[in-house]
Amino acid sequence: MPDQLPKKSKTPAQEAFETLAFLWGGLAIAAFFGWQYNLPVVHPLVQQVNRALSPYTLPLLQRTFGHVNPVVGLLFNLGALASILFVLSMTLIPILERLFIRDLIRRGEREGRKIEAVREGEQVRLEKKNHAR
Repeated sequence: MPDQLPKKSKTPAQEAFETLAFLWGGLAIAAFFGWQYNLPVVHPLVQQVNRALSPYTLPLLQRTFGHVNPVVGLLFNLGALASILFVLSMTLIPILERLFIRDLIRRGEREGRKIEAVREGEQVRLEKKNHAR
């Protein structure tokens, strides 16, 4: 097996972007299944969102695909809403990025304290090696 390069860690901006993407995507999926299984709060809310967006999206879907199943129209509306909310929440990326940077700094400080505690407990002897042999 060839040697593999170490995995490159994600920048705080990439983590913030992924967090927003998973948030809105997960919310859309949860809304669909809440509608599907008639959850008390979710079902009426999704119905209202679907009624509000259908006049704009249904003609586009019908021109593209012909007859459209209402469930497919609902999925399209939830996906469109999640995409719009994701694009609008892009302004939150700098705020989330600062939070992730603070988290990285705190994690680094904790790891540094652990290393210091090990060094103090074992009295690590550092000696110079003579590499000129």
